[in-house]
Parts: sequence; structure tokens; C-alpha cells
Amino acid sequence: MLRKKVVKAEKIDPTVKSVLILLGAGTFLAASIVFPGLPLILKPYLKQKHQDEIKEWKKFNQWRLRSVLKRMREQKLVEFVNNRKDQMIKITEGGKRRYLNYKLDEMELVPKWDGKWRLIVYDIPNKFKNERDHFRLFLKKMKFLKLQKSVYLTPYKCEDEIEYLRQVLRVTDDIKVLKVSQLENDHAYREYFGL
Repeated sequence: MLRKKVVKAEKIDPTVKSVLILLGAGTFLAASIVFPGLPLILKPYLKQKHQDEIKEWKKFNQWRLRSVLKRMREQKLVEFVNNRKDQMIKITEGGKRRYLNYKLDEMELVPKWDGKWRLIVYDIPNKFKNERDHFRLFLKKMKFLKLQKSVYLTPYKCEDEIEYLRQVLRVTDDIKVLKVSQLENDHAYREYFGL
């Protein structure tokens, strides 16, 4: 009789980014899952309702996960909050901001032209200089064409990405997206974007 060889999956060392992405996406984390000294009152409930989410956390090296969570707590990226039956690990406003920055790094525009031009016009006040610089860097990263100091152009759909930036940077009224069907002398713009 042959014995099956059981291969254990190797545990992953978590990073601040991987933990924030799980928490930012709304993945549930009871502190008792990673801190075994805490009472696991919700054990039957967790097994039924959040099995997939527990698997996400269990793929990490638990000792390293505890270490990363403690460091994130000190940096005020997460907080431990009590609910009725267990202590929960929750992302803070600072953590959400960092999470959103990670998501910005992953954004890309789909290079498919629908025949409309998008003009991005912004007037972000000096008191929000960091937000303005961050917004400008994003536009450059996404290869928007600078027409004037605060006016950029793209032929690709970007409304969702711009709205996301408005929310992240908290400058919702200072950025406008104008969708136009034609621009004067647009052959240079078409050439720039390879259309």
C-alpha cells in the first residue's frame, strides 16, 4: 500500500501592504485568529460565516503576522476594537489612506478610444499643496498630456479613476472632468496618443 505524501503549503511572510489590502477590502479579522492568547468566543460562528476570510489570514506566517500587526498598531494604521463577542482588528483612517495609495499604484487606464476627449481641469488651493502634487504625479504616471499648468488631456475613459482620486485626496470640488467630442487641431494629440 502506497502512502500519499502530504505537502504542506509554505507560509507567506506578510507585509504591511498585504495586510492593508486585505483589511481595506473589508476582509474580516478577529484578533483571536492571530493572537491565540485571546479567547476565541466566536469560533463556531467564524467557522461557518468567515471560513474563506480565515483562510486568507492563515496563509501567513502567524508569528510574522502578529509582529506586522503590532507595528501597524504603533504606526496607527490599525486599531483593536471590541465588539460584543471578540476583539477585532480594524483599519484606521491613516491605514485607509495608505491602502488607497497602494491601489493608486495599481491603476491603469484602458487604452481604448471611444471618440471622446477628456480634459482634466483642476484648481487645488495652496493649503492642499501635497494633494495637488500627488494628483499631478498621478496624471503624469497615467500619461495624460499636459496642455496648460492645470489642464491635462486623455482620449481614454478615466472618470472612475479621477473620482477615486477626488475621494482619496479629499479635493472633490477642485477637479473637473470635461468630456468633449472634438478639439481644435487635434492631429497632434492623436499622434501623441497613437490614435
